[in-house]
Amino acid sequence: MEHFKTDNNMNIKNNKWLGRVLAISVVALGMTACSDDHFEIDPEVAGRATLWENIQSNPELSEFADILANATYSKNENNATVQTYADLFNTEQTFTVWAPKNGSFDYNYYKELLNDKTQAGNYKVEKELIRNNMTRFTHLLNGNDSTLLDLFNSKTAWFDCSKGTFGNKKIVKSNIGATNGVLHITEAPVTYMMNLYEFIKEEEGLDSLREFFKDYEVVQFNEGASTQGPTVNGYITWVDSATYTYNRYFGNMGAELNVEDSCYAVIMPNNKAWDEMLQKTKKYYNYMNKYEQKIQSVDTEGNTTSETFTTVYTDEELDSIKNLHSKDAICRNLAFNVNLQWQHPYTDFTIEGACDSLMTTSRKIFKDPHSVELFDGAEPVELSNGYAYVVNNLNFKPSDTWAYDKSYKAGMGSVESYSKCVVSNTSIVDEIALEDYIYNEDGTVDTLSVDTTIKISVARTVQTSASANPELTFKLPGTLSCKYDIYLLMAYNYEADKPNQFNATITYHDGSKATTKSEKLKVVDDVHGSGTNFMNLPPHFDEDGKYQYIDSVLIAQDFEFPVCYDGVPNAYATLKIASYVSSKQTSTFCREMWIDKIVLKAKEETEE
Repeated sequence: MEHFKTDNNMNIKNNKWLGRVLAISVVALGMTACSDDHFEIDPEVAGRATLWENIQSNPELSEFADILANATYSKNENNATVQTYADLFNTEQTFTVWAPKNGSFDYNYYKELLNDKTQAGNYKVEKELIRNNMTRFTHLLNGNDSTLLDLFNSKTAWFDCSKGTFGNKKIVKSNIGATNGVLHITEAPVTYMMNLYEFIKEEEGLDSLREFFKDYEVVQFNEGASTQGPTVNGYITWVDSATYTYNRYFGNMGAELNVEDSCYAVIMPNNKAWDEMLQKTKKYYNYMNKYEQKIQSVDTEGNTTSETFTTVYTDEELDSIKNLHSKDAICRNLAFNVNLQWQHPYTDFTIEGACDSLMTTSRKIFKDPHSVELFDGAEPVELSNGYAYVVNNLNFKPSDTWAYDKSYKAGMGSVESYSKCVVSNTSIVDEIALEDYIYNEDGTVDTLSVDTTIKISVARTVQTSASANPELTFKLPGTLSCKYDIYLLMAYNYEADKPNQFNATITYHDGSKATTKSEKLKVVDDVHGSGTNFMNLPPHFDEDGKYQYIDSVLIAQDFEFPVCYDGVPNAYATLKIASYVSSKQTSTFCREMWIDKIVLKAKEETEE
């Protein structure tokens, strides 16, 4: 199991994408406070007894009192204290408690949890019963206001004074004054609803998803919700130290699954679906123990320098980054913000034809009917901050999720080196007219013509001498260990009114050794040259009658990178484009190249 730790050098240099999520807003899973004053007592309800004394002395609350006397207060899910809630309600700290009458809740269930003497059982009692029926500060049943209150477990509930209810539960006796707050007695406790993250933590069969998220949990001290004590020897002490738990990974998803004021629809793969998908994603993240990369650069005067960088991973680090990226490929597109789906309710998500598309919280768009297939026929489970869909199959397609197409604009930022030319980022703007012909089956000829304005930005190579053939090497970072169709998008040089002829060489690590190998590519169709000599087509109309000024030259089909470069510093594949025009061919081909971009289209892995 991989663990993300900021003191681990490997993780720092390879998991930078996760760093941005450290600045996310956090929400307390423990105590919350409305202000800095923890001791405010409303004079209208101030009594002579504490909250605990009022609860303990009331025969209608004996079951709730017994729970309070035996449940210990936890600073967070994994950190208990010896202080009971009876002790807490006997202090000067101010609370409002909505205490449920005897017989209104499953007393024996909560007693059994406490009798097990486990922190997990104790915390379950706290968050589901005790903290779900209390808040900080005093809240009187007075007037006709209806207020949404933050509960002590970070849930919310409506306090409706006009109806005399709290969380839709009738208040049978109100405004019982105490020295440290106010007590209300209710017909039943507020119904506890898990949020999406709590559901993942507790639902049977989600162990794999749960363990991945758990590795990114962080517990932080919450000064604003803690009670400050006296200063001793210059240091602040705390009467109680509140903490909150947040998950660093949720920022990468763009979905805070533990935040109550949200509404998400989340696809949750069960263990079977997780294991099957993990076997697929791991194939795309085949890292090496050692990468050696000769990196070249060109200064402003055209001088080329080179430096060799070496990146080394231990077996443990290699396993860690492979697991991290393979599991991130599964999780990053599991959540949908219900309120951002073009006004479609969540009930439409699983109905084919109801939504044109759905967008995940990481901004990936799935088109209908594929978007429907993702839910695999699962029924939604309603939770406090959205809906859970537990699926037995995770119907992600690699090219729609993690193995997406890659595009490299052919500007100076992507050019590693060049020779025999001067390279510039050039905007081409021109008016151009073109005629083409369509030969019909009946023997007639239709003429197509167009007058259009060309507006493109290209990397323009101008040879340094009349006989020089320009050469450029482009960086292709971040490719996965999978197959791609590789296209070179080259604009037609209308000034010379000639196509280009060129060679293409790709350099990559083959997995057998640390250093790279080079492979000269061969023409894969019968329209863009022959042998290793590629050529681009003049401007033309495509089969749909659309005008094409930039030609997409397929320079490699089903080209497989044996190793992964995603997240590896100072290591990447390169593509060298070299003009190949002899002195006898200058009347046919142009040496000056106008290159728009390089596009890699990921291929679906076929099932064996």
